[in-house]
Amino acid sequence: MGLTGRYGITNRLEVEARIPWVYRSDSISERELNSGSNEAKLRTVDGSDIGDIEAAFKYQINMKEPPYWIGSLRFKTTTGKSPYDVPVNDLNDFEELPTGSGFPSIEPGISMIMPIDPAVIFMNFSYIWNIKDDVEVDITIPGEDGEPEQQLVVNTIDLGDTIGFSAGMGFAVNPKFSFSLGLSHKTILKSKINGSTADDAKLLQLDSLSFGANYAVDRDTTINIGATAGLTADAPDFQLSVRIPYTLK
Repeated sequence: MGLTGRYGITNRLEVEARIPWVYRSDSISERELNSGSNEAKLRTVDGSDIGDIEAAFKYQINMKEPPYWIGSLRFKTTTGKSPYDVPVNDLNDFEELPTGSGFPSIEPGISMIMPIDPAVIFMNFSYIWNIKDDVEVDITIPGEDGEPEQQLVVNTIDLGDTIGFSAGMGFAVNPKFSFSLGLSHKTILKSKINGSTADDAKLLQLDSLSFGANYAVDRDTTINIGATAGLTADAPDFQLSVRIPYTLK
């Protein structure tokens, strides 16, 4: 969950700030190495704290005739717990889950909105640039077939950038209720460790299908419910979100 605020500076320019609070809980099935046991143990790990605070600017390029084009620029901080700062066990598994990415990022984007009464068609292109950062991480790589374990010292990580595209439509059923359907694609580029790309690094392809419903409680309050289903192996299987925007006057 989180708190998001938007403020219109002019009829073209809007600023936005988002302060998330993150709670995560993972159940992991694991088995001890070199123990000869086939029994898997279920381990539960959780974590909660403030997430990465974000700030954004949005500017509507044209006002008179559709389609309308909106440019955006988003900044993400590192206020959440970094994956490289939380404790790990002997198997390099988290003992506490992080609430942030550990890296600042800049995300330029452009959106197109085309009203076709009573529907609206939308598209969005974005690029997330993750800024390289210095870390201090010692990773223990367990040995196999009697070989000794190895130590890997990580000094710098350049997280892979993300190329994103989404498109869909919104449909107004009546003045109070509307719904939307959308398709999203993200390509996450390969990351680099200590300036080099690992041999087993791969591109991640995340495709998802989303459905959203919006109900206007009154002129100032709406309820948004969104559901997203993953279409590729790299995408999350299912996500559900509930938002309650409120307009301050």
